[in-house]
Amino acid sequence: MNAETKLGIFTVLGLAVFGFSLYFLGGLSITRTYDLNVKFADVSGLPVKAPVKLSGVEVGKVKNIKIENGDVIVVAEINQGIDLHRGAQFSVVMTGIIGSKYVKVVQGDLNAPVYKNGDYLNGLNELPLDVMMTQTMTSIKEFVDSVNNQGAFGARLNDTMAEVRQLSANLNQMVATLRPYMTRTMQNLDSASLRLNDLMAKADALITSINEGEGVIGSLIKDPQMQQEVKESVTDLKDTMAEVKTFVGKMSRFQVYWDFDYFYRPESHVSSSDLALEIFPSSGYTFYRVGMANLGNEDDRLGSKDYLERNKFDVRLGLYNEWAKFSAGLIRGAGGVALELTPFYRTDFLNRFTFAGEFSDWGRDRTINGRDFNKANLSYGVDFRFNRYFTVGAWARDVLETNEFALKANVSFNDQDISSFFGLAAMAGSR
Repeated sequence: MNAETKLGIFTVLGLAVFGFSLYFLGGLSITRTYDLNVKFADVSGLPVKAPVKLSGVEVGKVKNIKIENGDVIVVAEINQGIDLHRGAQFSVVMTGIIGSKYVKVVQGDLNAPVYKNGDYLNGLNELPLDVMMTQTMTSIKEFVDSVNNQGAFGARLNDTMAEVRQLSANLNQMVATLRPYMTRTMQNLDSASLRLNDLMAKADALITSINEGEGVIGSLIKDPQMQQEVKESVTDLKDTMAEVKTFVGKMSRFQVYWDFDYFYRPESHVSSSDLALEIFPSSGYTFYRVGMANLGNEDDRLGSKDYLERNKFDVRLGLYNEWAKFSAGLIRGAGGVALELTPFYRTDFLNRFTFAGEFSDWGRDRTINGRDFNKANLSYGVDFRFNRYFTVGAWARDVLETNEFALKANVSFNDQDISSFFGLAAMAGSR
């Protein structure tokens, strides 16, 4: 091996040793990193090159500590590949009471963007453990000094002990005063205990007598015939109460309403009124309507456009549920059907609207007040209920003939007296 080869080998080994020295002793790193600038109010005791840990795992080092615009800036050198998301929390903590300090990182929201090289963020300014311990020791020293020197706390403690001694003396005096009463109370308790024992003995004797069949109660228990009679009486009583319950339930479900309708035709200045009883039995789906339509004096002189036939019977049988009401029968003196719909019964406010119509007198062929009528009577409209008693509406009356617009007002209320009467009548009829 010539001299040039030896010199080359020596040079390569020297460079390798120099590189390893820089890596291990000089802090040289070949790991790619990015810097984050974290603002703190105080980083006392935090050295440069202190570790930066995420969830206890070292992910970087403190590269530099500097002051910018009055703020302490810790330049954290984070290893490439460790993404810290925005919202991450940085704080300076200690490994123990006398341990070294490092920068602790709590990861931010994983859905948030990640920090970039050179970003600035605020760290958590928590009191260092040594400062908190110093403050705690100072507070303890002040407390001890207050007790030793009889300060404010010592004075309050002395006052409290004096009050405790006074309370103890008062308790001793009270016990001495109450001792005679307590003695008499214990004597009364002994007497009551004796009476209770005597009462228990009598109760045992009474139970023994009953078990042996002595007396009325004993006979009732021992006599099979009497037991059977009592059982039958109880059964009859239960049946009677069930019938009473059924009777009262049916009566309470039987409802009768007075229904008054008033129509006014602005075009012909003609008004009319209907009055009826609507009877709702306990079935829950049928009803009856009995009344008079177009109430008035038949001998009154009629106006030129008054084509109403007065005092016509209105008798119907109907079915109903939550959103519909259908009836058929004698409608305003002629056969027909009527329908009321409440399509929005599940919706607040809209459930106040009802769409209604009547179709009757299909074979009409007569002259009324000088006018020939040969088409069926069709009327329809919409009603709005203000409350449980009062309703208003707008209707088209006798659409196929006169087709007049009419305003409607309705008053309806439940008559409890008539409801009870019909309920009693229905129950009597069912007997």
